[in-house]
Amino acid sequence: TDLETAVDGISSVMNAYGEDVVSATEASDLMFTAVRLGKTDFSQLSAGLFQVVPAAAAMGIGFGDVTAALATLTAQGVPTRVATTQMRGALVELGKDGSKAATAFESIAGQTFPDFIAAGGDVAGAVRILGTAAEEGGTSIMNLFGSIEGGQAIQALASDIEGFEANVVAMGDSTGATEAAFEQMNQGLSASMDKIKANAEVLMIQIGSKLAPVVAKAMDWIVLHFDDFKAAGKKAFELVKKKFDDLKPTIKTIR
Repeated sequence: TDLETAVDGISSVMNAYGEDVVSATEASDLMFTAVRLGKTDFSQLSAGLFQVVPAAAAMGIGFGDVTAALATLTAQGVPTRVATTQMRGALVELGKDGSKAATAFESIAGQTFPDFIAAGGDVAGAVRILGTAAEEGGTSIMNLFGSIEGGQAIQALASDIEGFEANVVAMGDSTGATEAAFEQMNQGLSASMDKIKANAEVLMIQIGSKLAPVVAKAMDWIVLHFDDFKAAGKKAFELVKKKFDDLKPTIKTIR
């Protein structure tokens, strides 16, 4: 991705969590891990994270939980922009007092969702609790939510709860993902051609900087002696014209 897009996505995360919680490197590593595990790319993540990270950060949900969820959802074919919107809907409803999902979670878990998170729980654990309760009750998780988008997100995560939990673990091992991604991008013919092009441009700049003083002196000398060049040119033209005029009778005789 381009630098502006990357910075936009990473800054969205850092502004929501604070750099004392998530550094730029950590945010980048987690995002690249989500790209590797899901069906998304850095540009799509950067464009959609503003939808979900403020709500997640406000409830104390780690950014790794967010990227694990997005990787799981996009791997199932959910577009990134839809996945971020769905996750925001789910988290907002679970954290809102009196909402259908919040009431259901508290009834099942014996504590509110924010208290569950504060006590060390994570989103995957909450999804497993809701999924188990829905299955035992012979209903759909969708019925536990008032928000269709939120219910769709949790339903999709519950359908692949083991994959979601594995992605959470992978996020914990995401250190170095940015560097690994760079090394991958730095391979192949295209990267080699880019390096050659960049080196050639640098070489031309270096050559130009060294030739510039010489060229400048030469131009100064030409300007200084321009009248002499002009006079010499005029004289040369007159000599050539005279020679041609002298040859005219000979040329006419040959014809």
